[in-house]
Amino acid sequence: MKNQTKKIVTCLVLSFCITIINAQVNKISKVKSSRIETIMHSFLDQTKVPGISIAVSVQGELIYCKGYGYSNKELGLSMDTESKLRTASVAKVITATALGKLMSDGKLNLDEPIKTYVPYIEKKYENLTARQLASHTSGLAHRPKGNSYKKKQFDNIKETVGLMNSNLLFKPDTDFKYSTHAFNFLAAVVEGASGKKYIDYLNEDIFIPLGMKNTYPENINQLSQDDAQLYFVDKLKAKREKVTNGSYKLPGAGFRSTPTDMVRMMDAYRTGFITSSVVNEMFKSHSLKNGHKVNTGVVWRLSFDSFGNKVIEHAGNWLGARTVVVYYPEKELTISLMINASCSILIEETAHLLSPLYLEEYMQNAPIVDLQRDLKLTFLGKTKKEYEGQISFHNQSGNLTTTNDGFLKSNPIIHLSGDDYTLITSYGLLHLKLVDKDRIIEGRGYIYETMNKENPTKKPAQLLFRAL
Repeated sequence: MKNQTKKIVTCLVLSFCITIINAQVNKISKVKSSRIETIMHSFLDQTKVPGISIAVSVQGELIYCKGYGYSNKELGLSMDTESKLRTASVAKVITATALGKLMSDGKLNLDEPIKTYVPYIEKKYENLTARQLASHTSGLAHRPKGNSYKKKQFDNIKETVGLMNSNLLFKPDTDFKYSTHAFNFLAAVVEGASGKKYIDYLNEDIFIPLGMKNTYPENINQLSQDDAQLYFVDKLKAKREKVTNGSYKLPGAGFRSTPTDMVRMMDAYRTGFITSSVVNEMFKSHSLKNGHKVNTGVVWRLSFDSFGNKVIEHAGNWLGARTVVVYYPEKELTISLMINASCSILIEETAHLLSPLYLEEYMQNAPIVDLQRDLKLTFLGKTKKEYEGQISFHNQSGNLTTTNDGFLKSNPIIHLSGDDYTLITSYGLLHLKLVDKDRIIEGRGYIYETMNKENPTKKPAQLLFRAL
């Protein structure tokens, strides 16, 4: 009986601890919180992704983090703030942060030939620079040829560097070509500059100082229920993804982490952990020899959101994962989203369209009045198409329905601020402008991705409609 009582007490204590660990941080108003809840439940319904985890910080303070949906549908495990997801290419900004710290400590010169730091590098690559590798202008191929290496669990960077033997695709700094394998080279640079193994340097000099307690290399032979199951979305159905080995590209795609750790990582760029001069260098577009700016700095992509704000960001899309980190340097706002499914979500703009819900300068104006109107919608895709439809709106939210059988068949609308709304679709959140002009509702919808050189709403809208 005593043993049984002891077991019950132990279970209650563990349950309480888990509840505390998984408690959702929410330091925003009830109105905004309710709006986020509505958006995210509609997002899951429209996209059919199993789960999504969110974290947001302002000036280094974590103001919101929460999981929605499932980390494992089959086991009925909910997505929560402790669920570890595959980073996909968001791993690249982890490597970038290591580069920034080494630069700040005077241990790394981005413009030195990498043979300075990697004495074993093959001769045909020895004069590439870390800056060229980090800006995708080195000419290095995206990944090595073949597939056999994908089955092996690699435990050191030197081995993965040696997988590449292809010639350069072009002369460095003459073109832009995305390369994940370039980050194996950069990890080798980290080792040479720091005198430590890549993962040891990350643990000791990046993860521990920044409080990133849930970030580690993914090993598919050691996954637990804390690691979110991998899925892919096919024809609006979530299906289990085969768990594949990503150790061959650890520095560019192969970590597990949480959005909370990702926003904590951004403290490095605002607290002096990485010096301000280095941050400016990392957030400045690299230029080709012909003067063309590639809108990529030291790994980070430079862009604008549809509200005209400058953003520094990076996204990932790999088997079982769709991820993003977006940093607003002028507002010191960071938003990270991680989804446990590979999918066609426009994740950068989905993150952008959540930003008004975390900033006081937005949501000052009331939405359009209650309505229910017929409309005609024009979709300006590859070909111009027109549809009949209806728009309804009541108490901050509404719905758009059309005769389109695709992503515009039936979509929730949520008010953000002023004439800014979000249209929730199978591709994620789209920016919708709604204006009431003499009782005629005019709508303009925008679809964009990343590395915008100006506010995307200054370009022609892809969706146009009038409701009489």
